[in-house]
Amino acid sequence: MNRVIFLALLIFSCFSFATDSNSKLGYEGKNGQVFGYNTVLGALEALKLDLDAEISESKGWVIVNDNTNKALWSFAPKAHPSYPSVVRRAVVERNGQIGITTEVKCAAKKSVCDSLVKDFMELNQKVKNDINSK
Repeated sequence: MNRVIFLALLIFSCFSFATDSNSKLGYEGKNGQVFGYNTVLGALEALKLDLDAEISESKGWVIVNDNTNKALWSFAPKAHPSYPSVVRRAVVERNGQIGITTEVKCAAKKSVCDSLVKDFMELNQKVKNDINSK
């Protein structure tokens, strides 16, 4: 149910932000902690201890539904070129509109991180299109 609500919010708007800079993809860079954690793996370990978090796996990716913060975390598998990386999508309100922020922490070289961000931006758009077509 939470995932349905989470995905349905994409209808209203989608805000995208990430940690590596590439103006062609339309996202801004920033450095520092991983959304409040020191490392990607530290974030995963802390989320595993959260009793309100739902953890699953899909094609090697560890997916954490962070019910407390209304966020969905996608941790790259070890075999993925961007490992260790995480994509965090969260419900936000801006100017009276509900939307989704997409934030990425990627430890790989820039071209791999750009590809990761592009993949998730395309996934966001696909979900938005799928919802709008129903």
